[in-house]
Amino acid sequence: MIQQTQHVADVVTEVPKSADIFRRYGIDFCCGGDIPIEEAARNNKRVDLDTLLQELNSIDQTEEPGTINVKYLDGPSLIQYIQARFHQPLKEEFKNLTPYVTKLAKVHGPNHPYLVELKSLYTQLKEALLGHIEEEDQESFPQLRALSAGEEVAEPSTIINELVDEHKEVGQLLQDIRSITNDYQPPAEACGTWRLVYHRLEHLEHETHEHVHLENHVLFKKYQPLANE
Repeated sequence: MIQQTQHVADVVTEVPKSADIFRRYGIDFCCGGDIPIEEAARNNKRVDLDTLLQELNSIDQTEEPGTINVKYLDGPSLIQYIQARFHQPLKEEFKNLTPYVTKLAKVHGPNHPYLVELKSLYTQLKEALLGHIEEEDQESFPQLRALSAGEEVAEPSTIINELVDEHKEVGQLLQDIRSITNDYQPPAEACGTWRLVYHRLEHLEHETHEHVHLENHVLFKKYQPLANE
């Protein structure tokens, strides 16, 4: 049974499908997930605690065949999983999505100025995330792998803390994008490109939340004890 005293992030780690419920209610399980469920519900006017707990405890926790339970992976294996599952697909998605965002702002921006602001926020998000994963791939993750191998690494706790801070920046940009798009609900007059952009931005948010949660609350927790030694 999931209890109200359990932390949001811990529940998502143990029961990944719970992320969909927390996301639906606007409860942050990534950067703000280290609080009890009862506190998250108290801070959120959209949810009743009893209803939330009932939904969480109604989740079918049967794992699909072939599903990887990432919490059992060691540090280096989890890093490899994150790079394959999130880093490379993210690069491809930004490459493919950017022309549509640009077109949307160019065609409809003159009559809907917030779409020009959306393009600006998207560009900031793109630059932040691509820079973040490049730094992880080239610097931080090799250092964490070295830590796993028993090698000496300078200020490993600082490495983790800096990555967490970068995640917070990304989280705020995602919040701003969700706000400016009215929770990704296009207006009635929206064309196909407009609807496509909103749909793919929402999917990008979904993937990034999963990505950040996995790093903040699974990967870094594996390395924190080593970093503190």
